Order: sequence, then structure tokens, then C-alpha cells
Amino acid sequence: MKKYILIFFSVIILASCIFVSCSSTNKNNSNTAENGETSGLSDADTEYGFETEKVTDDKGKEVTDDKGKAVTKTVQVVYTKDEKGKYVAQVLDEKTGQVVTDPKTKEPSTIQSEVADNMNTTATTKKTESSKKPAESNNNSGSSGNSDGNGNESNTPDAGVNHSTTRADDPTGTTKKQVELTKEPDTTAFKGTEKIPKTSDEGKEVNFSVEDQETIASMLEVPYLYLESYENSDGIPIEIATHVAVWMAEREGGTSPVYPSSPVVLNLFKYFGQTVVNFKTLCNDAAKKSKAPIEYLKSNDTFTISEFTPKKQTVKITKIEDMGNNNFYKITANVDGCGKRKVVAIVQKNMLDLSLGFSIKALKWS
Repeated sequence: MKKYILIFFSVIILASCIFVSCSSTNKNNSNTAENGETSGLSDADTEYGFETEKVTDDKGKEVTDDKGKAVTKTVQVVYTKDEKGKYVAQVLDEKTGQVVTDPKTKEPSTIQSEVADNMNTTATTKKTESSKKPAESNNNSGSSGNSDGNGNESNTPDAGVNHSTTRADDPTGTTKKQVELTKEPDTTAFKGTEKIPKTSDEGKEVNFSVEDQETIASMLEVPYLYLESYENSDGIPIEIATHVAVWMAEREGGTSPVYPSSPVVLNLFKYFGQTVVNFKTLCNDAAKKSKAPIEYLKSNDTFTISEFTPKKQTVKITKIEDMGNNNFYKITANVDGCGKRKVVAIVQKNMLDLSLGFSIKALKWS
């Protein structure tokens, strides 16, 4: 009898061990999956921007002009975390979009950035506020789309963009039809606080140069851009972003089917004037829906573009309105070739891409 009792208890103990082991394994696997997903989101979400940097000579001394003022230049940057978990602005190569390496330290080249400082302040504030809230409220902490201190990207338009310049008194393209266009370059202040007009708002009618009108028309002729209408406050539809990514690659003379992710995401930033949130994470599903010939490969952090899409719609601009705020303009145009007859767009004149000179901020197709 004792023998059977011992056997019985042995079986119970063995079963308990197996249960604990399985529970531990499942928990570890669950954590791995969660961590993998979070890591994927962190890898996919990158905040880009532009910063003003002082020009230095070969000896590291600041270069000045004839009046003794420091010479500056605008550089592309990516806002990312350093080894201490703090946001920094790393300088990007203008052609490749890759992080520039400091020749002396062999470390990523960084510059002082007010935007990065603000991101650190925001992350610290949110972390403090989150710790004060009940545990169950933290489940919704990501709904606002702002940085949560874990490397996730801000959903606030232009949050990662900064210029030290302000709008020119008489920028190009804001003069009336009978007045000669000024040659003074446009400058736009990106602070993330400006109110972006809606497509239903009205402004003062102005005129652009023929070249500027052709540029805007070409941007509105991105194949399948007519699939979505949106106000800027709605966020950028990923489906049309997939087609914009393909168009930008073709526009820059791309020939290879494989593209590093940084230039692709940076080009989207230039076209829309803000970060396309979660583009790498959502690209593949969106591309299937929109039938865009692009795919993101997480294994090597690249995009593949199988072909360039033929032109679909033709756009002819009929009216331009100055919205009176930080170089925002309302464009009205006739459309042909896609089942749509009209498009109203909010654009911003800026220097994010010198060959474009504009960013598309909102669209309404009808």
C-alpha cells in the first residue's frame, strides 16, 4: 500500500514540475513575442527632421561671412536614443540618408538639438505621469501617439522638425499674377505648434511661377494618390504613402530593386512634411491593399520595389490661395484619368527637398 502511495505522490510531483515548466516556457515565449513586436515597432518608427548647423573649417573653427556672422547650413537628422537612453540628433548623409560617422571618434555624428531636448523632456514627463496613474489606465497610454519614452514615435505633425529661420517678408509665389515673383528663397518655421489649414478653409488668391505650378501638379499626379482624402489632423493614410515611396524612388533615378530603409522613409518625410507614422511596420499590409509594388524586409531593413507605376491621373491647377500662416497654400485643380474631377490640396512651401520645394499636408478628391 505504501508503495502505491509513494508512486501516487511521485506522479503528482512530476506533473507539477511539468506544469510549472510549461507555464514558464509559455510566459517566456509570450514575452519574446511581445518584445519582438515592440522592438519591431521601435525599429520601424523613426523621427526625422532638419537642424541648422554652424559651418567649420578643417581646423574645427567656425566660418564667418564678411560681416562676422557665423555661416550656417541646414542638415538632415534622425532623432534616436543614445546608449544612455537619451534622444540625440544624428546627422544624415544628404545622398544616402545614412548616419554620418565622426572621423575622429568613429561614433555617429550628432549636433545640439532643441527638438531632441524637448523629446527628452516629453518622455520624462509622460513617464512621471504614467507612474502616477492607476495600472489599468496605462493600457491606453499609446493612444495619443506621442513619444512614450520607449523609443516609440511621436504622431504629432512636425514634432521632429526644427528650423531656426522664419517666414520671409515676401516669399516666392505669394505675389499677385501681375506682379513679378521675388527671387528671395522661402523659409518655413517648423515648431510643431502651427495650425495646419483644412481643405475647406479659404485664403487670398495668389500666383505661383510656372515651375512651381508644374512641381505641385507632378506631386499630385503620384499614381493612385487619389485613393485617399484626408485632413492633416487625421494622419497620413499609409496606403497612399506606399505609392509616394515608389514615386519618390523613381523620381530620384532609382534603378535597383532594393533600397535602404532610411532614404525611403526620409523621402516620405520630405513629401508630406512630417513623419509617416509606423510606415515600415504597416507598409506590407497597406501595399497589398493599395496594390503598390513595394515591400519592407525587416531582416535587412530594406525596401524592395519591383516596378515603377505608370502615370494614372493628370492634374491642372486652377486656383492658388495663400492661407496666411507659415507658407501654407490651398491648391485647387481639375483632375482627369482616374474617375475624379477635382482635387483640393493644402501644401506648404519649404526647403525640406530643394528640388520639390513643397510638401503635401492634406487632400480632398471629388
